[in-house]
Amino acid sequence: MASSAVAKSLFACDFEVFGRVQGVFFRKHTERQANRLGVRGWCMNTRKGTVKGKLEAPLPQLNEMKNWLETKKSPSSIIEKATFTAAKEIPHYTFSGFSIKR
Repeated sequence: MASSAVAKSLFACDFEVFGRVQGVFFRKHTERQANRLGVRGWCMNTRKGTVKGKLEAPLPQLNEMKNWLETKKSPSSIIEKATFTAAKEIPHYTFSGFSIKR
């Protein structure tokens, strides 16, 4: 029983991705990958040329999405680094899906 309760626990973290991530469909690819994994949250361009956002998911999917943000990217983007806040357990989702903020 305990393992199934752990598997259903939800976690959230913020992220920011640095490099060539604007004007290369990075947000669209991020949205597509999040939807594939069932990750909820959002992403947006920043004035400093990065993409930032929030992720919510069970820990395995959250970690897979974090790995994707650090290493996979969109075809034309160049990732210099990705930063993440510590994953915090949340009682329930606060987003109904994953979106691109403008």
